[in-house]
Amino acid sequence: MPLPLSTERLILRAPEPGDLGFFVDLFADPEAVRYIADGGTWSAERIRGQQEKKINCLAERGFTLYTVVRAADGQVVGDCGLAPWEDGIEIGWRFARPYWGQGLGKEAARAVFAHARQELGLTELWCLVNERNTASWRIAEGLGFQMDRTEIWHGDRTVRIYRWNAGGERPDAAG
Repeated sequence: MPLPLSTERLILRAPEPGDLGFFVDLFADPEAVRYIADGGTWSAERIRGQQEKKINCLAERGFTLYTVVRAADGQVVGDCGLAPWEDGIEIGWRFARPYWGQGLGKEAARAVFAHARQELGLTELWCLVNERNTASWRIAEGLGFQMDRTEIWHGDRTVRIYRWNAGGERPDAAG
C-alpha cells in the first residue's frame, strides 16, 4: 500500500506547503484542539513549523502524519499517520470539526495501521489519547490497542497511553 493511501472515501497523501491554511484554521478552533497537547490554540508560526516537521519526517523516516482529503472532491479534512514518540512510533489523527462523527477518523486510522504493519513492517505502535476524548480512544481500542497506562500531562490532563504489538494483535484489528 504505497503512498498515497486510499480508502473508500479518503486519500491520505504526503503533506504539502499548500495545506498550511487548513491546519491554521483547524488549530485556531478551540473546540477542535481541546484534546490536543495542552488544549490551547496554536499560532500560524507553530503550525508552519509542524508542517515542515511532517514533511521532513516523511523524507527522513518514511512516515509522517499524512494529509487526509476526501476522495470525492479533494477537500482536506485533517491528518492521520505516524510520528516518532519517545523510543517508539505513535499513530494519531486530527480532523476539523465539520468532519467529526462521520467515521473518517476510524477509516483513516485503519489505513495507516495497515500501512504501518504491512508496508513499514512495524511490530509496535503507541497511541496517546486524552482521557475525555472517547471518540479517539474507541478508535484506538477498535484497532486492537491495549491501554498501557495513564499519565498526567500539562499539569491536569489525564492521557491514556495505548500500546499495540504484533504478538498481541487481535485477528480482526485491521478489518
